[in-house]
Amino acid sequence: MQKIIVPVDFSDTAAAALRFGTYLAETMNMDLTVIHVFDTMLSTSQTISSRAREMEQARLGEQLKQFAQRNVEPVLATFQGRLDTLPVVRTVALEGVAAQTILWQSAQDEVGLIVVGGVGAGAGLHPPGIFGGVARTVALKGACPVILIPKEYGYPRVERLSIAFASVEDIRKISAFTRRIIQALHPEVHFVHVRDADDHTEALREEEFLELACGPGFPSYTYRFDALPRGKVVEQLLDYVHREHINLLVLGGERRTFLERLFTSGHLRPLIKRSGVPLLVVPFNR
Repeated sequence: MQKIIVPVDFSDTAAAALRFGTYLAETMNMDLTVIHVFDTMLSTSQTISSRAREMEQARLGEQLKQFAQRNVEPVLATFQGRLDTLPVVRTVALEGVAAQTILWQSAQDEVGLIVVGGVGAGAGLHPPGIFGGVARTVALKGACPVILIPKEYGYPRVERLSIAFASVEDIRKISAFTRRIIQALHPEVHFVHVRDADDHTEALREEEFLELACGPGFPSYTYRFDALPRGKVVEQLLDYVHREHINLLVLGGERRTFLERLFTSGHLRPLIKRSGVPLLVVPFNR
């Protein structure tokens, strides 16, 4: 069985990510692994012995189990009567560099999804705030789908899901995973596109979209198509998710055209912080 990995740093944002990951593990019939990656070089300027590292790993492992219990059990309690389908939950404290360790995990065949707290995490890390950079790195370079949970996110719910695309090829490349999550969560499905300056190109793109929507590989049988006016992509999407009450915004994970403008250090950070909406980034190469 595939599993969901939730990297945590014991912050409130990580707790929200763990609740969301637990919710998805149950609804998508996946197991759950909660990991904490620690680097002793960040927490001390002195060389420490192997014994001291083992003790630190054991201490963090116990702290991780308690953190997981506080955030996993309340979510699983909402699925009373379905005890036979509850996910297997594991906790692992790993020594290493956070971004590299999580990226390695994302490439393992049994890992189907990573849920990670976005900008605003970093509690207990040195220097503080480093986890925000890790989240962006994992979202942009991860080998499996990644969900970024924004700061101050509440209880998990996905009633309205929107798939943003620049071309119909984007939809086609991520359709396998988006179909899976749509079938599990049963949300209202939207497809959103920000128009560009060429009217002829836009007409062809909408024609291609309708043709794809009539085929067998489309992610959802029912949907709404939302064509947004020309303008700055991030601002248009921020207004859109707020206006339409979107709970999960889905994006393809390759940096080109629409996504090159979206996934830059100047765009992704305000999108996460200001939208208050989780982002699902699905890599094209998986």
